[in-house]
Amino acid sequence: MKKIFYIFLLISSLSFAQNQDADSIKRVKDSIIRAEYIKNFHNQLNIKFEVSNEKQDYITTLLGDVARISPNLKFRYALGFNYKYISFRLGLRSAVSKDSKAKKGDSKHFRLRMKLLFTNWSHRFEYNYVKGYYIKNTEDFARNYITVNNNIQLPDTKTNIFSGTTAYKFNKNYSIRAVESQTEIQLKSAGSFVPSIDYWYYKISDTKKYIAPDGSIILRDKYNKYSGINTIINAGYYYTYVYKKNWYAHAYAAPGVGIDSYKVTTTTPDSRYTDRANSFVFSIQNGVAVGYNNEKFYGGIDYKNRHTYENYTDEQFQFNTSKNTFHIFIGYRFKPPKQVTKSVNYIEEKVPVLKEIDKKKN
Repeated sequence: MKKIFYIFLLISSLSFAQNQDADSIKRVKDSIIRAEYIKNFHNQLNIKFEVSNEKQDYITTLLGDVARISPNLKFRYALGFNYKYISFRLGLRSAVSKDSKAKKGDSKHFRLRMKLLFTNWSHRFEYNYVKGYYIKNTEDFARNYITVNNNIQLPDTKTNIFSGTTAYKFNKNYSIRAVESQTEIQLKSAGSFVPSIDYWYYKISDTKKYIAPDGSIILRDKYNKYSGINTIINAGYYYTYVYKKNWYAHAYAAPGVGIDSYKVTTTTPDSRYTDRANSFVFSIQNGVAVGYNNEKFYGGIDYKNRHTYENYTDEQFQFNTSKNTFHIFIGYRFKPPKQVTKSVNYIEEKVPVLKEIDKKKN
């Protein structure tokens, strides 16, 4: 019986050793193959300057008609900082002219955005605050006014939106970082299935007052306050074509479905009441980009589009209808200062799972 036990123990040990060796060989092989497709610069800080037209339009109801509202914002200029898996930007917008303020009103804007880009997982978080909107399709309301010199303005209307996206790429030879944070270079053409989930919490308030095209201030008898949670699951495919290792063209498409669960509080001269509802949402996101990416310098241009279809009702504020944005950027990589490495190392010491997630598939 002892002999049988020792034989079984020996076979188990040999099998375990072979499995370990097989796993080690597979990891080495995968690492070699990945190195042929992706070159990483995780330990270098890169800074990029970018220009974009990013802003969000919405749909609501005014005077019984559909109103397409937009903030009066000009181009956004930003500095992006990317190191390891952390990516964030500091930006500002140029001031609008006096004529533009007179015609469309004055908008106040604040945005905070951060990305955590790991080897397979990526997370994006954003807070967006805007006060002051104008109605783009004011001509649809022109029959209500003798003169239409300016757009209808909603000077007090505020939007507060907390949003995020979590995505996972399946192909380890495809790099999200190469097009998102430029902390990697895609050396060979590759694509990947990238499922993701988008989520928002939104709140829209102070819709009572508007300024008519003739300059008169109107206080509505009936107005709404909105809040809700919107969740969409996307099934995307991303592909990067590489030409001579440094030039690339990137494209993606990501259809999605989800639910908008919202609450509308309506105020009238005689009452205030709240309705709750759920609405089915269908979304399509797509984009293209071209650029240059070498060991020190990189740059490019990208265009992104998002369109959402929802069963719109008169008592609803449709906040993520369509969004078209383009970015032009140029950047440079260099050895990070000690303050940056110490700060990130400190974060990794306090939250070691961040480092482990990033190392796991490298």
